[in-house]
Amino acid sequence: MKLFVSEASKPVAKALKDCRPHLVRVGLFSALVNLLYLAPTLYMMQVYDRVVPTGGVGTLLWLTLILAAAIGTLTTLDGVRSKLMVRAALRLNTSLASTILTRILSTRDNKGASPEAPMALRDLDSLRQSMTGPGMMALFDAPWMPIYLLAAYTLHPLLGLLICIGGAILVTLAIISERVARTGNRASHRALSQANAAQEALISHGEVIRSLGMRDALSMRHNMERTSALLVGAQTQLAASRYSSLVKFVRMFLQSLALGAGALLAVKGEISAGSIIAASVLLSRALQPIEQLVGAWPALTVARQSYLSLNALFAGDKDEEERKMLLPDPTGAVEISNLTLRNADASGFIIRGISFAMKPSQTVGLIGPSGAGKSTIARIVAGAIKPDVGDVRIDESAFDDWDQEKLARHIGYLPQDYRLIPGTVAENISRFAGMRGEESDEIDQKVIRAATIAGIHGMISHLPLGYNTPIGLASAGLSGGQTQRIALARALYGDPKILIFDEPSAALDAEGEQALMRAVEAARLWGASILMVAHRAFVLSNADWLVVVRDGVVERQGPREEVVDSLKQDVERQNVVAMARA
Repeated sequence: MKLFVSEASKPVAKALKDCRPHLVRVGLFSALVNLLYLAPTLYMMQVYDRVVPTGGVGTLLWLTLILAAAIGTLTTLDGVRSKLMVRAALRLNTSLASTILTRILSTRDNKGASPEAPMALRDLDSLRQSMTGPGMMALFDAPWMPIYLLAAYTLHPLLGLLICIGGAILVTLAIISERVARTGNRASHRALSQANAAQEALISHGEVIRSLGMRDALSMRHNMERTSALLVGAQTQLAASRYSSLVKFVRMFLQSLALGAGALLAVKGEISAGSIIAASVLLSRALQPIEQLVGAWPALTVARQSYLSLNALFAGDKDEEERKMLLPDPTGAVEISNLTLRNADASGFIIRGISFAMKPSQTVGLIGPSGAGKSTIARIVAGAIKPDVGDVRIDESAFDDWDQEKLARHIGYLPQDYRLIPGTVAENISRFAGMRGEESDEIDQKVIRAATIAGIHGMISHLPLGYNTPIGLASAGLSGGQTQRIALARALYGDPKILIFDEPSAALDAEGEQALMRAVEAARLWGASILMVAHRAFVLSNADWLVVVRDGVVERQGPREEVVDSLKQDVERQNVVAMARA
């Protein structure tokens, strides 16, 4: 794996370490396979030097039997090492696949994920497939080239020298080919990553695209982007194919040249007639791995780029094995201090110096005009993204001091984008707790309790399969209101001590709003602190504390009655000023 010439990140290094036993065995079997590849050469030498001159049919029979045993052993070992490479590839996938997805889902960077991030699992597939390809086998065969070189020198030093010269020429061509392909493959990989990410975004917005008549225009634009990316890769492949053809020419010419050199040495009486054929076979076998490497180089460079992309995905990560202190379950006390976040290109601020507190059994209302930064604050408090400056403390412990996965079980978050995940209704409400090993009976009780508090137990019971009703992509089969209320039940699952609702009444009818208010009151009774982002006064009628945000900063905050009165006074003053100007 030194081909990739880069220090591996810890997850990647661990995965490669898991594969090492298989790779070591492949290396050992490669040594035996390459030794056994000498059998046909020795067979031909014995046939031409011993059998033909003497007419020894018995000798020919025994030589053939020995050759059959050698080739049978060779093919068996070759098959075994191929299976070992497949097992190594599967081990790599087992070690890295879930880690990669966890890393992507754990990203709390508001600057936007790299376009390569959604392609990380495809990068893993590319790396895995390269392990079972001919290029990787050629890598294991290339170190045993000295076996054939030594055999050729045994026949005659000139033949060994010919192999050295041929090998040097092919290695030089391989290095030049790699350098030519490196930049192009990197650019092609990035361009294809961006094109595929854009394609997935288009598919996810299919309904809007069709409804607004953007289908043909966006299809044309995406086709242009994809074609541009493929052209970069095609140019690289064309350059590589030229070197591949040149390598094939050199190898075939040298093989014929070995025959000529062998014939010349045989005429002079320096080698036997059988050695003429042996020289050609030895040179061909010695140079074959290098030829295969040059032919497989585009695939290997793509695998190398995939390897570097996976390393970049984990760059800057702390030790994954670092154990978090086991903190007690949170009580719901949250302190938001000096939250500041820049926009994606760092040209301005989304929010600046946001500070307020949330107490158990208290509802905090977050209000302000569109674009004020309310949803950003909600996302930070929920742990979805990380601020540039400031922190969120839960029970006086910083957010990063908690085990994120365990802390999240005590947080209920209902975002504006309240999509459900493919699975059953019960699995969505339970946050797929069954996959964590929780008892099914306990999960069922919690699911029904959350659905009852959200006021949707009856609605779910009338679905075709009740709680086992499957939910497809984009919550297919459910209305917007049904989807949001199931998402509300998901937020309430397990009686979390911290609840964050971002515009929770956006898709709700009057009945849904009433159910939401009852759910908020129930959460207050079990001691949850609640952050409610909303525009509509009805939703905030039971708020204890209001925080008014404008242009990314806190304009005012305080008890609900005081803030509402001050806002009314501001409106009255603005009306007076407007009338005076009129």
